[in-house]
Amino acid sequence: MRGEEAGHGLYGQRDPQTVLGLVESAERIAGGPTVDLQTTRAKALAVLGRHDEARTALDDLLRLASAGVAADSFGFCKPNRIHFAESWVHAGSGNEPEADRARDDLLRSTHDDQYDANVRLHEALCTVAQGGVDQGMRQAATLIDRLAPEYRSHHVIETGRMVLHAAPRDRQERPAVGELRELLTLASASSRA
Repeated sequence: MRGEEAGHGLYGQRDPQTVLGLVESAERIAGGPTVDLQTTRAKALAVLGRHDEARTALDDLLRLASAGVAADSFGFCKPNRIHFAESWVHAGSGNEPEADRARDDLLRSTHDDQYDANVRLHEALCTVAQGGVDQGMRQAATLIDRLAPEYRSHHVIETGRMVLHAAPRDRQERPAVGELRELLTLASASSRA
């Protein structure tokens, strides 16, 4: 339960440092790291901008997962979560080739609209991380705007916010940033209605 709380906490419910604390607590309870907890650790470190540590956590995840990952009886731990974490971590650091590979691996292994929307938002995040703030904001806005309202889940909106927050402070007042901010506010309000 604590692991699930940590994972969902990355979507605007907890600050990433608190998420890391939840991961450590869950690992103590579980008796060590698990694939699911390692995915959350890597993603939280990426959100914090601690990209070298996120990459190390991702490497640890891949070593742990090399023993094989099967979904548990509740379906919580699935191999596609590994590709999703790779996409997130690599996109956050602007590592486009690795982010693209992870996204493509994920899209080949699942046909889930939420994963699809989120990894497409990772593309926008990667663009922003590489310095293409306006282009990344437009990518994210276009994707969210084209999603049918029923697919604008809390997780998708929060991933859009992650793109928004990736813009450097001195570029937060750019028109493209403002447009994405406004769209996310409207999409969030309509998803609660």
